[in-house]
Amino acid sequence: MKIYEHKSYEEYVAAQTKVNKSKIKWVYAKEHGIAKICAHKKEASYIICHGTRNGGEMRFFLKHFPDTYIIGSEISDTADQFENTIQHDFSMPREEWIGKADIVYSNSFDHSNDPKKTIETWRDQLNETGSIYLEYNEGQSVCEPADCLDATETEIKELIENSGLTIVDRFIGSQGSAVLVCKRSS
Repeated sequence: MKIYEHKSYEEYVAAQTKVNKSKIKWVYAKEHGIAKICAHKKEASYIICHGTRNGGEMRFFLKHFPDTYIIGSEISDTADQFENTIQHDFSMPREEWIGKADIVYSNSFDHSNDPKKTIETWRDQLNETGSIYLEYNEGQSVCEPADCLDATETEIKELIENSGLTIVDRFIGSQGSAVLVCKRSS
């Protein structure tokens, strides 16, 4: 596993913001991928999506769970342009999210500059029956300023399992990505 080393936190945020703005209209997640997650979970009343750019995946979740509370985090200053999205670094805990989520979803884990802290923060956001749906494409894994994390799926699985989580399922999501379904370990 390799992690790009930024000179400062500000440099990390600037790199994330730059790529966000260059792809602001692009949605990585596809509706059929989110539909698979919704069919897998079946019920959700509280969903947190991380690294949402323009909130596309949140709109897909709302089609399947229209009465669900859904919030998205985006580190870029563009966050306030999109409904139900707040400007926030997804690796940082937020007291109001701890223990709340039925679903924590992200396809932006490769943007984490601290993957251990990120996965532990997301773990802590789960309620007792909640699941993390981590969409990850090893083939797109690089080590550069914006996509800071370069890791194999095996390395991601080891990180997850060493963070108090168990991988309970795996299926193919959007763009051929693996979706790892994680729950708190017993």
